[in-house]
Amino acid sequence: MQQFIFTSFTIVLLCLALLIPVVVQAQSAVCWESADCGLNHQPVQFSSYNIDSTLLPLNLSKTTYSKHYTHNFPGLITAIHDRLMLSDSSGNMSFIDGDTFSEAGFPAIPKNNVTLRDIKYKEKLDSLFACFHYQDGTDKTHHTAVSRLQISKNISGSNMKWIVLYDTNHKDIQPDNCVLDVTDSKVYFIIGSLKEGPSERPYAQDKENSLGKSFSIDINTGKTKLLASGHRMSLGILSRKNGQVWFTENGERGGDKLSFLEVGQNYGWPLKISGTRYFRFSKSIKNQKEESTSFTEPVYSWLPSIAPSSLIELNDFHPEWDGDLLVGSLKAQSLYRIRLVNNHIHSIEQIHIGQRIRGIQQMGKTIFLTTDEGSLVTVNVDERRLNSNTALPDITGGSSLGLCVNCHSFSHPDVTSAFGPSLAGIFGRGIAMHNFAYFSDSLKKKSGIWDESTLTSFLLDPQTFAPGTTMKIGVKLSIEEVSKIVDVLKNMK
Repeated sequence: MQQFIFTSFTIVLLCLALLIPVVVQAQSAVCWESADCGLNHQPVQFSSYNIDSTLLPLNLSKTTYSKHYTHNFPGLITAIHDRLMLSDSSGNMSFIDGDTFSEAGFPAIPKNNVTLRDIKYKEKLDSLFACFHYQDGTDKTHHTAVSRLQISKNISGSNMKWIVLYDTNHKDIQPDNCVLDVTDSKVYFIIGSLKEGPSERPYAQDKENSLGKSFSIDINTGKTKLLASGHRMSLGILSRKNGQVWFTENGERGGDKLSFLEVGQNYGWPLKISGTRYFRFSKSIKNQKEESTSFTEPVYSWLPSIAPSSLIELNDFHPEWDGDLLVGSLKAQSLYRIRLVNNHIHSIEQIHIGQRIRGIQQMGKTIFLTTDEGSLVTVNVDERRLNSNTALPDITGGSSLGLCVNCHSFSHPDVTSAFGPSLAGIFGRGIAMHNFAYFSDSLKKKSGIWDESTLTSFLLDPQTFAPGTTMKIGVKLSIEEVSKIVDVLKNMK
């Protein structure tokens, strides 16, 4: 009997031990789909620095607004009458100028337990559009709705009313997300479906279910049209100037998508995905319909996952970028500039920002970003550096770093690449103490800081300083050349 009790107890402990990693894995797997996941918890009060894209030098500034909020950082962003407006998921809308907030004064959406998912202002219609979830106060059913608030300087706040354009009842299923964009005549929106539903009839594949579907609303007639099915979770949708509607979609374990909407198409979720399932290597759930259904392939899939968020098309920003798409990301904490040619990807450039980008809004020559860390980031072209036409540091002796530019950036210390860490601020920094992920073991074992002595020794003979280092200069530098480089690095902040 004692042996049986001990064995049973041991089995219970083993089962619990096996369950623990599953719980942890489940939390981390869907982490990037949450607004409070992966935050660095070190919001910047204010910082400004330069960063180089391939085509343009940029000025970035980060201003934190987290001191104004304890929860629900306002990640939703739009521009109304040349004023920047932010909103959190509860629908608290404020105009922001720098780090100063003022209440927008718009009426609250007249529904219970509202979770605002997206907002867009359309100047020609002088209207604010919102996509949101709410719970019916009578029967407790869950809904997704699209509403319009007409804004006019001639209408007082008390006379403004939200007009419901679309409302769908999910009954006892709590919806996950919705995203919208507006043209002069139509509203396009996607209702997400992280939940798969029964394997024999997944929500996103069920024609009777609005989850996992994309729609359009004719603003003049009020009629809603089903566009496509098989969507998972989109955080960005864009109606381009050429009339096409593009969207981003978050996959599971990889397989984040960039696609354009085509009427009647099926984008596959959850029967077929571009990545693999959480915790598995399989690409779909088991369903006989998968073999008989034609699915629309994405224009592009990110592997590994970047968790794409907002999506805009650049217009009148700068000739080098105009017409390109700009995609934010949560997991990769970067902007992705995408150039399309005839609906095909010509190029994708990653521009590291260092925070989880939630919203993007262009206003004239400035791009505004909201982040889950509670910062407002502005991006402008550095016209002075562009006119000087040099990617080398614009300081005395900067031309001495010509050999370094192939592998290193000279931008903010937090900005890095796959080839080498940023050289900004290297003087006085601990050896191999940077966010660069590929330092050699030999360099990691070195103690001390980068000062005049260590930098000189390293540049004169990297292999002697740290045998096995991946640092390759390609030429033998003289002591005079090294001295010039070290003098410049001293002054790079």
